Amino acid sequence: MSPMAASPAGGLETTVSAAVAAPGEQNASAPPGLPGWRRLLGVTGLVLVIACLLPPLATLARRYVFAESLQFCVLAMAGPALIVLGAPWRFLRLSSAAGRLAAVRRDKRSFGRAAVFLIAFVAVCLAWRLPPAMDALARQPALVVPEALTLLAVGGGLWLELVDSPPLAPRLPRPGRAAVAALAMWSTWAVAYVLGFASHAIFHAYDAAGSGLSAVADQEIAVGLVWAVAGACFVPVVITSMLGWLAGGEDTDEEFQRVFRDENQRATVRGWGPRPRRRPTSSA
Repeated sequence: MSPMAASPAGGLETTVSAAVAAPGEQNASAPPGLPGWRRLLGVTGLVLVIACLLPPLATLARRYVFAESLQFCVLAMAGPALIVLGAPWRFLRLSSAAGRLAAVRRDKRSFGRAAVFLIAFVAVCLAWRLPPAMDALARQPALVVPEALTLLAVGGGLWLELVDSPPLAPRLPRPGRAAVAALAMWSTWAVAYVLGFASHAIFHAYDAAGSGLSAVADQEIAVGLVWAVAGACFVPVVITSMLGWLAGGEDTDEEFQRVFRDENQRATVRGWGPRPRRRPTSSA
């Protein structure tokens, strides 16, 4: 069993073992040394996702905006975050696929990939929070399936860029991870603020009649839920990333150079480098 070194940030980042870190090598088993609480997080995330797709929450989400928002928060943020942190790849029989993906990710730059997942996360979340999409979800319950698939996909991809999920490891420098997490959180807050704090009902397919909850109050509760869940998910990443960077005592330039080092080596084209000098030949 190869040793695993815990990061100074409290375990959110676990150093991948030497066997996993070997280029092109696949790890078909669960990484040794993953804390038990991390494994429990993965199971909790899976349970929450399944619970959101079943009654009673699935039924309430078709009637109340705050219940639909809670469902959205689990599918887009809390569920992917817990699953990625728990790294349940062996439980899901995805160990081989995770090992291959880890090898591919090690050979590619992370800045562009992280930007793509961040943009996709913001775009997909915005698409499902627009009033026409929200009303369609209330009228057509089957739409929750594509909503869940798209949100879990972009959310999982984003979280793989932010935290360690052995054998997968983020390649962004810690300040970059903090910036991506902050942007994802702020975008979610902005969407919730624009759509939620209105003096009139902007969602028309939800009916809270008979519950004593007005449409405006329902929307305001939904905004509070989105803000709270987004903060609970992303703020710890921002804090631990910055604390880990400061405690490591590494220069920002050094971390960025480490990310680009392999890419620069691969970009060297044979024949473009400096040519060796020819020794002068003596003429007879």
